[in-house]
Amino acid sequence: MLKALEYRLIQDRHKKPLVMIESSLGNGQELHPDQLRSLAAALVKMADEAEELDMGKGYCPSRHTITY
Repeated sequence: MLKALEYRLIQDRHKKPLVMIESSLGNGQELHPDQLRSLAAALVKMADEAEELDMGKGYCPSRHTITY
């Protein structure tokens, strides 16, 4: 079963890319190793997107969802 992660691509106070995960990822959630690998791949995708995105003047954070 695919799960969804909601996140925002933002900047820290030093203007470095930052990803804010807004989903309830923990709270006793049990994941099998294959699910953990899927989650890890989704997190890597989010990190890559944050580094590639132009967050220059006028950037407005928006919510995204990725399934894993």
